[in-house]
Amino acid sequence: MYEFTEDFKLRKITKYELDGVDEREDLVVIPPSSRAGPCGSYCLFCYLRQNPPEMIYRVSFHDTLNDPELEKRIAYVSEHYPELWIRVTDTAGNVGLDEKRVESLSRAGLDEMQISIHTTKKEKRIALMRSPLAGRLIDFLPLVARTFRVIADIILTPGYNVDDIGEIIRDLASMDVAEVRLFPVGVTKYNKDVRPLTKEELVFVKERALEAGKETGIKVVIPPVFKALLGELRLDVGPFDVEPTIPTYILTGELAYPELRRIFPRIPVVIVKNEFFGGNIGTAGLLTGRDVLRTVKGLPEVDIGLILLPELMFYGDKTLDGYTRDELISRILVEKGYMVESALEPAEIPRVLEKAGAV
Repeated sequence: MYEFTEDFKLRKITKYELDGVDEREDLVVIPPSSRAGPCGSYCLFCYLRQNPPEMIYRVSFHDTLNDPELEKRIAYVSEHYPELWIRVTDTAGNVGLDEKRVESLSRAGLDEMQISIHTTKKEKRIALMRSPLAGRLIDFLPLVARTFRVIADIILTPGYNVDDIGEIIRDLASMDVAEVRLFPVGVTKYNKDVRPLTKEELVFVKERALEAGKETGIKVVIPPVFKALLGELRLDVGPFDVEPTIPTYILTGELAYPELRRIFPRIPVVIVKNEFFGGNIGTAGLLTGRDVLRTVKGLPEVDIGLILLPELMFYGDKTLDGYTRDELISRILVEKGYMVESALEPAEIPRVLEKAGAV
C-alpha cells in the first residue's frame, strides 16, 4: 500500500497508518495537499477543534476535493502506476463536488472515494457538521457511488447517528455505497458539545450495523479502535515467547494495553495515561511526549535498559505536543538510563529487540 505525496512520490505505508483496517495491497491513497482549501464544515466532533491550546503540532482544516491539483495528481498515478487502485481520502463532500466534478475525477482515473458521510439524514448531517452545504452530498451520493467505489466513514455521535444506525446503513446500501466504516467519536476534555459512547451504545451499534450489512450486502467494517473499546481487539500475531536480557518496557495507550499484554507475556507493558487530551482518548497514535516522560519517571532507574514506543505517536519527527524524536530519546536516556526504540506494529517488536541487542 502507498500514499501519493504532494511532491509526486509514492510512500510505502501500512494499514496502521490507515486506521488499522485491512486494505488491499495495491492501494494508493491520495490525501489533501498543502494547497487544499478548507472543508467547509465545523463538525461537532472534529479533533482539530478540540485540541489543547498548548498543542504545537497543527493540521490545517482542508478537504481533498478542495485541492486545485487533485485531478493532476490522480492522472499522474493513473498514467505511471496503472496497476494501482487509486483512492481519494479525507473528504466531507461538502465542497468541490457536483456532477461536473464527478465526471472530471472519473476522467482523471479515480477508482475509489472515502467520504465522511456520518448520516443520510440531511438535517442531522447539517447540524452535525455545522455546514449549510452538508445536505447536498446526500443528493449526489448515488451518482458518486455509481461512478466510484465509495467507502462511507461514520463518526458515531450520540444524538445524531447512533439510534438510527441500521436505517442509515440501509440507506447507504440503497444508494450503491460499497462499504461503511464505523468510528466511535473521540472526545477530549476541550469538547463540551459531544460525549463518548457508552458500552451499551457500542454493543447496540455493532449489532444493528452487522445486521443491516447482512441484510443488504453492504460491507460493514468495525475498525480496531471500536473493537478495543468493546474489549474485543485481537491481532493476528503472537504470543511471542521473547524475554529481553536487559530491563525492557513497552509503552502504549490504554486501548492497546490488553492485547499487547497477551502478545508479549514476558515483557512488562505500561499504560501511558493520556492526560494531555483527557477524556475518551486511549489510542497509541495520540500519545504525547510529556505523557511519555511523566510515565517514564515512574520506572526504575537503570544502567542500561530499553523502552519501546509506538511509532504512530510521531508525526514526521515530532510528537503532537512538539517534542522531537531526538529530544525525547535523549531525555529518557540521560534521566533514566533507557535506550528508546519504536515499532509501527507489534509484529516488529521482536526484530527491534534483536536490533537493539536486548535479546
